Amino acid sequence: MAFTKLQREQIHQKFNGHCAYCGEVIKLKDMQIDHIIPQSFFWGFVKSKIHVPDFLKHLTETDVNHNDNLHPACRVCNKWKATFHLELFRSEVSDQLKRLNDYSSNFRMAKKYGLVLEVSKPIVFYFERVGKNILLKPELTDELSHEAQNEAIV
Repeated sequence: MAFTKLQREQIHQKFNGHCAYCGEVIKLKDMQIDHIIPQSFFWGFVKSKIHVPDFLKHLTETDVNHNDNLHPACRVCNKWKATFHLELFRSEVSDQLKRLNDYSSNFRMAKKYGLVLEVSKPIVFYFERVGKNILLKPELTDELSHEAQNEAIV
């Protein structure tokens, strides 16, 4: 689905221009739109109520592109998350230190010389730290409502 400029702006502003996962500031032109419940598994996950976060339990099988299921993401997070549900993505991020130690001689060398410091901690996504939504700019909400009304008339 192609998103309108207004939809992209609204999604970008959900977290004031930050990636919903890592918290990096992203420009609107660089933002990617992530489906929290992945598109490829949406119908099955929602119908069976598995891997659906509590804040998305209200979605129905046809709400794949519902604004609540869309998050702004930087390219790196969106690529890594791919078709993972949130808990699988969290697990993948958590496994990175082990993978670096197991498979990267560069990482092990940098660690030996004190160039990197391992920090093991629970993965908490940016959107979880700041809350579900930061208030949208009122003009975006009004414009989106107006745009939706115009589309309904057509």
